[in-house]
Amino acid sequence: MKNLLLIDDDTLLRGGIKDLLELKNYKVYETGSGEEGLKIALEKEIDLIICDIKMPRMDGYKVLKRINEDETLSQIPFIFLSGKRKMSELRYGMNLGADDYIIKPFSIEDLYTAIELRINKKEKIKNTALNIKQNKDKTAKETDEHLFITEGNKPQFIKINDIECITAFNEYTNVYICDSKKIVIRKSLREWESVLPDNMFIRIHRSTIINYEHVDRIEKFYARTYLVYLKNIKQPFVISQRYLTKLKKNLFF
Repeated sequence: MKNLLLIDDDTLLRGGIKDLLELKNYKVYETGSGEEGLKIALEKEIDLIICDIKMPRMDGYKVLKRINEDETLSQIPFIFLSGKRKMSELRYGMNLGADDYIIKPFSIEDLYTAIELRINKKEKIKNTALNIKQNKDKTAKETDEHLFITEGNKPQFIKINDIECITAFNEYTNVYICDSKKIVIRKSLREWESVLPDNMFIRIHRSTIINYEHVDRIEKFYARTYLVYLKNIKQPFVISQRYLTKLKKNLFF
């Protein structure tokens, strides 16, 4: 079931659209306020937003601008509902990043079609990216490269794919190996990034790099904050907002 967010200050129209969309097995969250709509979008897992333009306090244009400013929301398909018919007004909405524009009055079939097209396009993009990730995972599994490191005065080789994560402190880093071993190395994260394959490792915080292969799960902590759990490490790691979008593109959570 796909989750839709409907924002329109016309109570009767909003209620009618909600009822008709629920007949198509959509879960519909609805509100007459742009501010409340943004709050819902942040709290719920929304697959598509339908928004009126002319609303008090925060109109549809402002809602879309706020959506686009938020990394966690900017990928959600956005459809405008409006009585505006001037080409300049239509172009303005599309230039802001709207995916579609439905002019009132409209048939419910037109709305159904627009919703399905946008959701299917999003799913197609997601599936394509997932195939790319799976190919990267396959490559990672087949990788048998080793790194030469020195722990204290003891030189040794470690298998790259055995590295679960690397955390920084001062000029040193903790290297967590999948056999629960931790090695302390005098090496910066930037130096590690220069030698680690980017199809296996990603930075999730200014002080943390993780290996895709060892991700167990990712959970929402609060608001726009997420935690990542690795397979052999009990303590979760915080995902910084700075790196969240890239991580979502690679792991699709």
